[in-house]
Amino acid sequence: MIDYLRYRYDLLNMEKTYRDSLKPIAGVREGELIQFCKEWFEDVVRHRVYAEARDFVRQHIDQGEKVAIISNATTYAVAPLAQYLGVPHVLATRLEVRQGVFTGEYIPPLCFRQGKIFWAEKLARELGREVNQSTFYTDSITDLPLLERVKNPRIVNPDPKLRNLARKRGWPILDFAAPPGKKKKAS
Repeated sequence: MIDYLRYRYDLLNMEKTYRDSLKPIAGVREGELIQFCKEWFEDVVRHRVYAEARDFVRQHIDQGEKVAIISNATTYAVAPLAQYLGVPHVLATRLEVRQGVFTGEYIPPLCFRQGKIFWAEKLARELGREVNQSTFYTDSITDLPLLERVKNPRIVNPDPKLRNLARKRGWPILDFAAPPGKKKKAS
């Protein structure tokens, strides 16, 4: 919980945190994490996905836009969400695997701050697009580098720092309702 709060308030050394957190999975078979993340998504995450998020994804896809999820989480954690939403591209922190087993390392750069720009620009080039013509949704001040690169920054249920900055810059702020079975905190 403390690391989550430090992350939300942009006080976490993400490279060190990842290095430390990956040590226990060194030697674990990749298939085990894939299966775990699928089950975790179904048991914990799926019912927390905002209806508005599903609607926005569908609108972008229906308009013929290229849609990707870009996250600091691992590709394994994000893939089930992407599949559920019908999002074809996942940009997330990639873990090193050798012969089907995790090494305990990530593939740089982390999909965090400037790393998100790196992976977004790589995908944009592959798709013949430009990041500076994109729309990007986020809740975290840690995504400021990418927010400043895109044409359409969209702020969703933001942390306090990002909410204040978005107000100052005139960026749209979306407050999604709580997912079914959850109460929305007052902001």
